[in-house]
Amino acid sequence: MIIKYGLRLLVSTFIYLFFRINSGHIDANLHCDFSIWPILLLFTIVVVLSVWEVCDKVINYYANNHPVYLTSNRKLVMIFILATLACFPLVTGYLYFENYYLKVWLNSVIDPEREFYANITKSYVVTWLVISVQILKVYHKTMRNMEVEQSRMQKELMRTQFESLKNQVSPHFLFNNFSVLDALIHKDSELASEYLAQLSKLYRYILDNKESEMVSLAKEIELLDSYLFLLKIRHDNCIKLEYQIKIDTLGFFVPTLSLQMLIENAVKHNSFSKEKPLKIKIFNEDDQFIIIQNQVNLKTGITNSTKIGLDNIKSRYDLKSDKQVVIYQSEEVFKVKLPMLSSLTLT
Repeated sequence: MIIKYGLRLLVSTFIYLFFRINSGHIDANLHCDFSIWPILLLFTIVVVLSVWEVCDKVINYYANNHPVYLTSNRKLVMIFILATLACFPLVTGYLYFENYYLKVWLNSVIDPEREFYANITKSYVVTWLVISVQILKVYHKTMRNMEVEQSRMQKELMRTQFESLKNQVSPHFLFNNFSVLDALIHKDSELASEYLAQLSKLYRYILDNKESEMVSLAKEIELLDSYLFLLKIRHDNCIKLEYQIKIDTLGFFVPTLSLQMLIENAVKHNSFSKEKPLKIKIFNEDDQFIIIQNQVNLKTGITNSTKIGLDNIKSRYDLKSDKQVVIYQSEEVFKVKLPMLSSLTLT
């Protein structure tokens, strides 16, 4: 703060000297009257600081509320024009007061009107320079911050992708599936073969898409067919999945493995049986959201959820869009609304 205003005071002094040196209409008595120039210098400082503050307010408003404007040449021109419209009336008012009142009171001007028109053009040019410097400074600061944020988000993307893959290919998940496969081999070799085929398909999908941030909704739903097959065998057909999707799933995208992760959470945290199966419903809300909804029948004695899976999904949406994941929970229903991103949105 001290450096900021110290620099502005120094610039104000230079501006005052610039006008003094370039003015050819000042009374000669002014140059030898040392009781006058400090007042005019102080007035110049007040003018420059006021104009600078107004300029700051306009530019910082867009920098804080619409930072994307600072990356567009057209928007930068618009900000420049708005800052000009805010500052020029202020500069004009100050100049009018200085030449028609202050200098007349100090008896330091011969022709106020001539002085006013002689200085106003130079004042506008100086104001434009101040506005340009401020816009360039905020522009470079914004771009630097965006680069830092982009770097942070790329690191977060790598972390969430790793977490997603690690969560799916966990030793516990492998152990459960191989245990079921081992039991099926002795009971039903054909079913065991189908189980192995679906399990292989699931892991092939995970390996093929581990680097992908987003995949088509059609691919995610196709994966769920394999995943649901495994779940039904493992849990003896105690899970019912219902689709009510009335859109072209190829045209919309969701984070990789997000649907599978939400279904896994529902299975993990709820009790179910043949008499009371776990009912999971997947449906769309227009072309805005894909919704995963399940009945709530929480397991007794289960610890509070860490919500790592949901945080993972939210983080990946933050990387690709400003749309938010919506979570609704009641005693009967748990619902997650995932925004569907179009190819145009992703671009």
